[in-house]
Amino acid sequence: MTEQRSDDASPRPRAGGSRDRARGRRQERAIATRHALLVAAGEHFAERGYHATSLNDLLSEVPGSKGALYFHFPSKRAVATALVEEMTASWDVVVPAAERDAPDPLRALVDVTDIVVVRLDDPILRGAARVLRDQVLDRPTLAELSAGWEADLARLFGLAAEQHLLKPAADPSWAAHEVVVSLAGRATLLESLTPKQELWDRMNHFWCGFLPLVATEAWCETWDARSWVARPHPDSGLGR
Repeated sequence: MTEQRSDDASPRPRAGGSRDRARGRRQERAIATRHALLVAAGEHFAERGYHATSLNDLLSEVPGSKGALYFHFPSKRAVATALVEEMTASWDVVVPAAERDAPDPLRALVDVTDIVVVRLDDPILRGAARVLRDQVLDRPTLAELSAGWEADLARLFGLAAEQHLLKPAADPSWAAHEVVVSLAGRATLLESLTPKQELWDRMNHFWCGFLPLVATEAWCETWDARSWVARPHPDSGLGR
């Protein structure tokens, strides 16, 4: 005899469903709090330096208790480490994105610096840069990270050479070094001294002077220096 299924036998919500939702909301709040702490730290470190910023300075701008702060970061040094980790993770997506969207490796190199200039508006990245300049962490050092960035750009210059877009005498490693030190130097010198548009303009002028030194004449014929110099600063959504 077949047993009749009653209406009460229909599936019911699991008792753990509400607990899962509550746990998800707590995780979302925790992620938001951590991000807010990093933003506050980045702003303070960039403006005052790591050593002149206290944990109380960070708490003054982020709602919550000291216990919440120490839950995410057991020390100020841990905050500095997290900022640098965020910066390096951000860099890891910049070059692939530029390479994917650009018509050739040289244009990808220009796109890389475009994206970096825009992302320097992010207080997390500016704070991480200050941490590196203040030599807070044993590793990674600014020199180590710069070497890694140079290697990424040297690969793009190497691809340009393989595609006969570089002059025969142009050395990819030298060219990559010049791009990194030019961007880093300008960003450091112009920080807090001039409008943000200035770094964008300076890098445009750099490229318009540098590319004719390394790129072939055929490639340079496609490069309209006047229009590139006059390019407007993009909105903050570029590359994000």
